[in-house]
Amino acid sequence: MLKGLLASLSFIPLAVVALLISLFVAESWPAWQKYGMSLITTADWDPVRESYGLLPALVGTLAISALALTLAAFLAISFVAVAYEFLPPRAAVVLGTTMDLVAAVPTVVFGLWGLFVLAPVMQTAQEILWRDFGWLSYNGVGPFAVEPRGGTTVLTAALLLAIMITPFAASVIREGYAAVPKEVVEAIHSITSRRWEIVRLKLAYIRQYVFSGLILALGRAFGETVAVAMVVGGNFVNVIKALTEPGINVSALIALQFPNAQAYAYMQPALFAAALLLAVIGFAINAAAVYFLFRR
Repeated sequence: MLKGLLASLSFIPLAVVALLISLFVAESWPAWQKYGMSLITTADWDPVRESYGLLPALVGTLAISALALTLAAFLAISFVAVAYEFLPPRAAVVLGTTMDLVAAVPTVVFGLWGLFVLAPVMQTAQEILWRDFGWLSYNGVGPFAVEPRGGTTVLTAALLLAIMITPFAASVIREGYAAVPKEVVEAIHSITSRRWEIVRLKLAYIRQYVFSGLILALGRAFGETVAVAMVVGGNFVNVIKALTEPGINVSALIALQFPNAQAYAYMQPALFAAALLLAVIGFAINAAAVYFLFRR
């Protein structure tokens, strides 16, 4: 009886996911019927004309998440390498505990720090980047092609998000790094005594953990709302041409626009369509992480 009860309970998460997807599909169906695929291929957000396009939010989500993941990968791998190869064991424990505490900080705290501390610093930094590297563009599109008008931009959001997701990637990579078998460690040390070469070989051995940690961090990046909404700038209409201009991601779009959605006929279905896309992407990312972690 207990075994049957536990087996039944194991299906609850699947049922919840199915109900969520069903809700998103049902609520977004009017938008799909009215706009079709243009809902995700057009750049427009005009509630007065009932014209909605999710392309700016989708492009912003991909740009912010990709840049944040790149930065987080460098930070997480560097953290694990320094903690396990260059620091005394006690210092590594303290550093690991600190990283875990950073992961527990509420996102709104990160958002406030990003808005009042990081954004002003990034405004100055982005002005320098635009002045010195703005020429790296094609038809007005490039990483620093647009003159920054403030500190709340895609680049600021990506940097803040990288800081937020680094602990999640580092925890998985750290777990794999600590689990390297003793005989493998001895074999690596017999090949080389150079610290960074040892790190490279160990990371190659635990590459499944590295990929899984980064993919899980990417899933976290795709779903981040509060902190990104506070520093990204809130550009609903235009597809970004540079990292130094305001943008938006899907979750921030939903959070910022949903309070007013019921006043318009198709805004709420359009936002549910955005939520559906975000959910599908999130499930795909987490499924990929599980696959990389457990494949043989």
